[in-house]
This record gives sequence, structure tokens and C-alpha cells, in this order.
Amino acid sequence: MSLASVVFVCTGNICRSVTAERVLVHHLADTGAEAVVDSAGISDEEAGNPIDPRQARVLAAAGYRTDDHVARQITPEWLADRDLAVAMTARHYRALERMISGLSAEAAPELRMLREFDPRVAVSARGAGADGTAVAAGQVSAASADDDDIPAPDVEDPWYGEFKHFEETLETIEVSVPGITDRLRTLAAKSQ
Repeated sequence: MSLASVVFVCTGNICRSVTAERVLVHHLADTGAEAVVDSAGISDEEAGNPIDPRQARVLAAAGYRTDDHVARQITPEWLADRDLAVAMTARHYRALERMISGLSAEAAPELRMLREFDPRVAVSARGAGADGTAVAAGQVSAASADDDDIPAPDVEDPWYGEFKHFEETLETIEVSVPGITDRLRTLAAKSQ
């Protein structure tokens, strides 16, 4: 079955977004579904680099591919070729919103936060739990007051943390992938 296309976006495309790409590709192969899946960063600071060695170690230990990755920067043209764009943080979401605003309605992908698909997070319109705070295990920060319309909490950047943060990033992505797969099926059905 062919699904809709998706691009995952973080800062440099060496930790979070490429992890989401690799986990989803693996999941789709296990389920027999097909989709265009890729990843990028909003910055060009890591362009040309491979997966961060710490994230690669975590991915390899969990059975995911770590080869053949070259970090890339997202462009509006790239977004126009995707059905779904998934941001890791409110900052990435805002950057993608700006890029998408220059596209026609037909070309603009659906924009979502990865944590919207995390079943451990009770998502509200303010991007936090019913009591206004983040309600998930792992690395979570609630949206700031300036981000009242951001639909879910951030996937924090493990690059600045300890090794366990890379493992937590993988865990957050793994629990979110089934929901992302369901959304890709829905988008594919809508386009037929």
C-alpha cells in the first residue's frame, strides 16, 4: 500500500529528524507499506554531515540503519513535494510555517508536531496536558506563552545532553510512529 509523503524537520538533521526518518522507514518495511520518507534541518550548519555518532550508536543498537545519511537543509520547494511536514519543536514549527506561507494552498503540506502522535502526551489546543503542563515521560518542554497555538510539546535536542537523552529521543519517536503511519494512510486516502 502506498501512503502519503512525509519530511521530518529538526535543527541540523543529524539527530531527531533523521532518527524519525529511519524509524518510520523501518516500521513501514515491517508493515509492507510504502511512502516517501525523508528528513532535513532548518539550519545549514550541519549540511553534509552524517548522523551524530551518539545517535547512530543508539539507532544501531536498536536495529535501525545508520548508513548513507547526509544532513540537508529544508527548502520551500521540498515542502511543496510532501503531504506532511513533522516538526520536532515549536521553533521548527514556526520556521516551517513561514516557508509554507509562501506556497499555494494546494502545494502546502499539512504541518504537525511529532509529539502530537505520542500517545503518552495528552494534547490540547495549547500544546500541553489538560492542566496546562506537559504530561509525558522523557524529554518534554511545554510550549511557551508565545506558542499558544503550537499543538504539542517539543522533542528536545539530545545533542546538548547526555547519552540517555539520545535513547529518550529514540523512545519518543518510536511510540509516535504508529500515529504518524495512520496519518499518512489518512492523507493518502484523501488524495485519491
